[in-house]
Amino acid sequence: MKALILLLRRVRAFVIRDFQLTVSYRVDFALRVLSVLLVVTTLFFIAQIFGGQSATPLAAWHDPLAAWITGLAVLNYFMTGFSSLANAVRAEQAQGTLESLLMTPINIPTLVIASSAWDFVQATFFSSLYIFFGWFLFGVRFRGSFMLALAFLILTTMVLASIGILSASFAMVFKRGDPFSVFLGAGSALFSGVFFPTEFLGDFRAVSRVLPPTYGLEGIRRVLIEGRSFAEVRDPFLALCAFLSVLLPFSLWVFSRAIARAKREGSLVQY
Repeated sequence: MKALILLLRRVRAFVIRDFQLTVSYRVDFALRVLSVLLVVTTLFFIAQIFGGQSATPLAAWHDPLAAWITGLAVLNYFMTGFSSLANAVRAEQAQGTLESLLMTPINIPTLVIASSAWDFVQATFFSSLYIFFGWFLFGVRFRGSFMLALAFLILTTMVLASIGILSASFAMVFKRGDPFSVFLGAGSALFSGVFFPTEFLGDFRAVSRVLPPTYGLEGIRRVLIEGRSFAEVRDPFLALCAFLSVLLPFSLWVFSRAIARAKREGSLVQY
């Protein structure tokens, strides 16, 4: 219990620091909200080209607007899970505070959670805006279990956060030129079914099957749009569990080795 309280206090300290920095840029925050509204509005009018309903036999894409805003909301959250820690490491390096931070009695799991906490708070808010604007302004309706969709969201985010830890390890050692952000970022948007069904990829569909976001987005759409039960989405759920069981311990081990190397080389303050 004491360890949990200590963890929460440390996470709270990081969140308060990052919140104070964010609220100092109020115009930027307002513009981000406006950009979400403009994207949802644009997608609504594009969906009208299809008469509001798609002719595809794929049930999750019968309402293109629902499929698009779900995809964008989920992609926003996924990309936060993937990039938040690496961005936090780069920011600490640029500010010259990474070395002092790592000298404090904070273990690696705590550092990972605390450094990413505020980014997830923001991602939750802005991802929810896609869903809210679609429901409130354009009549998008979801009929499945939000708790099951949330389970998919958390599981997939943890998988991508594990890859994000690998990205942060690369930033810790090599500073720039992170290959994970290029391939996973572009790959998730193009091959994971955010803007169109993966069935349209043809021979390239094999690429989508090795990307964790494909399974997360597929499960969430089946639950929220098609109203599927857990038994009907068990396969993508188990695939995500398999990804997590391999990537999480491996990424934490790599991150610890990256910190040890950076300390040994004295390169923590370089960026």
